Amino acid sequence: MRDGVDLSVDLLLPRSPGPFPTIFLRTPYENSSRRFLERGLWWARNGYAFVSGDCRGRYESGGTFTPYHSDASDGQDTLEWISKQSWSNGKIGMAGQSYGAIIQWLTAPFRHPSLKALAPHVICDEYFSNCHYVGGAFQLGLSIMAAVTFSTNPTIPEMPEVFDHGKTFNHLPLIDMDLETIGQKIPFYRQWLEHSTYDDYWQTIDTSKQYNQIDVPVFIRAGWFDAYPDAAFRMWNGMRENARSEQSRNNQKLIIGPWTHAEPTGTKLGDLDFGPNSYRVILEEELRWFNYWLKGVDNELVEEPPIHLFVMGTNHWRYEHEWPLARTEFTPYYFHSQGQANSSNSDGILNLERPTAESTDQYQYDPEKPVPSIGGNLSTASWPWTEKGENPIVAGPVDQRTLEKRPDILVYTSSPLEKDLEVTGPLKVILFAASTASDTDFTARLVDVYPDGNAIFLAEGIRRARFRNGFEKEELLKPNKVERYCIELYPTSNVFLKGHRIRVDISSSNFPRFSRNLNTGEDVGTGTRLQIAHQTIFHDRDYPSHIILPLIPE
Repeated sequence: MRDGVDLSVDLLLPRSPGPFPTIFLRTPYENSSRRFLERGLWWARNGYAFVSGDCRGRYESGGTFTPYHSDASDGQDTLEWISKQSWSNGKIGMAGQSYGAIIQWLTAPFRHPSLKALAPHVICDEYFSNCHYVGGAFQLGLSIMAAVTFSTNPTIPEMPEVFDHGKTFNHLPLIDMDLETIGQKIPFYRQWLEHSTYDDYWQTIDTSKQYNQIDVPVFIRAGWFDAYPDAAFRMWNGMRENARSEQSRNNQKLIIGPWTHAEPTGTKLGDLDFGPNSYRVILEEELRWFNYWLKGVDNELVEEPPIHLFVMGTNHWRYEHEWPLARTEFTPYYFHSQGQANSSNSDGILNLERPTAESTDQYQYDPEKPVPSIGGNLSTASWPWTEKGENPIVAGPVDQRTLEKRPDILVYTSSPLEKDLEVTGPLKVILFAASTASDTDFTARLVDVYPDGNAIFLAEGIRRARFRNGFEKEELLKPNKVERYCIELYPTSNVFLKGHRIRVDISSSNFPRFSRNLNTGEDVGTGTRLQIAHQTIFHDRDYPSHIILPLIPE
């Protein structure tokens, strides 16, 4: 590298004369592991040189690993090295998902002349509000699990032994959770907590502000139940509108299916089977992409509409040209009750009628008894944690009825639908609420209620009260003052079938995916005091709480 540090790469070549186009990826997850070697063999058999590298400070690479902050220059230096090798024909495509996709977005603005195409899958390009502080709430499970993985190299089966069930996640203060887990400080984990607003630490690595510096075609793969489907569409739009050249702006591709973070291996997820048509082999999709851009194979790729999305409910694939869809009818569905919306046996109603004079709904949020993360938009397939040491917490479309029995969840449900209703696009809850606390959280979930009572998760969101007006600074609450909260849920595409009902669940915790709000207004990293918050949700003429659904006409 330019600073003299040596980084390790593995190279696999086809059994034929070169030079070759190259697929390059870098990972913090051991580039010499079986999965990366098998992937390299696959690419080599398809006529590509394959270069996989250990990130700086990981496994066989020198230096110190600090997530995000050295990957851009390291990526650029490795592209330069590849382009000068005798086996390289000077055409390079970058591939990889999750952290392997982060490296692509960080490297792309440097515009190395040999970089011809990207395939960054299931990731964001802004690491504050779309990763570590979603809606301002610290994404605890992901952050501590990533920090420990990047520091101790455990395998996934070893994770439950590293994380002592509820003991780890319940530990306070959060900044010492590294000591509680592995007995040593993790500097970058502590930096994430010390930089608890969108400050220079995060802004300097925010690729979402650099689309105009990127000049390559990009293929994005996302999952409706991953933690980054909103980012996928934001990045796609950002590149379509602002990429450096017309060729780049016109050659952005996105595929999104009923998946989580991992590549799909079947048709089942959570409590649903999406049918044989839902399955896609992502490597085959990547091969078409790189064959076109690196080999010049005329496979009609660019003639296809740029977005390929899976519509749940009716379980079919459809091509689209823009996001949100031009034909979308953004429609508010309002919350109603007579003050007893607590739990699924409540009088909470969801409909198109704007409220007038109605009672408020109230519940008590106790950080000692948070709502557990059952189902949801997760970037890990499951959590190695429950209060009893079991492991039922899985990602995706999971039945919510167990949670909806809790008195600290408000449930608003529509009447059975008289005909199919498609909801495809971004989702937003506008919530008018007051709290006795100086800081607290509000969460929202969209649920598809089946005729048999199954309440299947579709999308979720969270908003930390101190960030209700933006992420650059914190503003604590005045107790019992009504405030407006915009809770952005992850996007979805689902047909609520005839006889189904639409449901919205409102609460104040989603743990351990997100850290518990202690309700005291203390610093997120060093706070230790817990107090109960009494929450009041309004839905009347002046404060019409509602969800905005992106309806797609027939």
